[in-house]
Amino acid sequence: MSNPNVAIVCTNYNYGNYVGDAIKSVLNQDYNGPLRVYVVDDGSSDHSWEVISSMTEPFETRTLNESYYAGPIEERRKDNLYAFRIVNSGASTGRNVAIWQAWEWADIFGILDSDDAYMPNKVSTLVEKLMEYKEIGVAYGDYDNVYPNYTKREFKQSYDRTVLLQRCIVHSNSLIKKDALGKVCQPNKEFFDSRLHGPASKEFIGCTEDYDLWLRLSKVCMMTHVPKKLAIANNTGMNQSYKMTPEMFQRNAQILSSR
Repeated sequence: MSNPNVAIVCTNYNYGNYVGDAIKSVLNQDYNGPLRVYVVDDGSSDHSWEVISSMTEPFETRTLNESYYAGPIEERRKDNLYAFRIVNSGASTGRNVAIWQAWEWADIFGILDSDDAYMPNKVSTLVEKLMEYKEIGVAYGDYDNVYPNYTKREFKQSYDRTVLLQRCIVHSNSLIKKDALGKVCQPNKEFFDSRLHGPASKEFIGCTEDYDLWLRLSKVCMMTHVPKKLAIANNTGMNQSYKMTPEMFQRNAQILSSR
């Protein structure tokens, strides 16, 4: 049986100094199967799109009129890299756009923040784990938190819905089977809730959209942990999680509790 098609979704906003390395870390995977990167630049105001453009070629500019995003979208491609530029709408919307652009092709989706990077064996390791049992819908590993002056290994314990409800265990660098992701798609065609992570240009941000997705996925599939370092997370001091205010968290918590 051939290896599944893997689409890695990477959204970027003003991480021009990191997004190129994030993309390269996926393109340099040792995975022996079809692999694509779908990167969405969320209307960055820095040099991010110039970096992405240098790695791609013009394809087309069009307008999307979907419930998950309505507006202009510029697309560029080269080999296994598919790049899109949208109006600043927030990380949730950017990820939703990328997922839908890859939907017909992909069997498995990976989520990568543009200031992070994959180890070369990440995709192959997690795909192998996902394929062990049909009940497994999410696989994730450990990673290094890289700070300006030191590095700390982040061990993510195995978690299921019971543990998730007790603790906000979040890991964005997971691989997810398309079947499981499809089961948690919301009526408005959003996978990531745009109410939980809005556009930074309008001073509306958040950091609970991952947690919300894991809670919904925990209802429909098993989640499994691979105790290996498979990614790095750069802690720059500009990360969105540092900008989360108590007021934002309380508002997001009300949305999560209403499900």
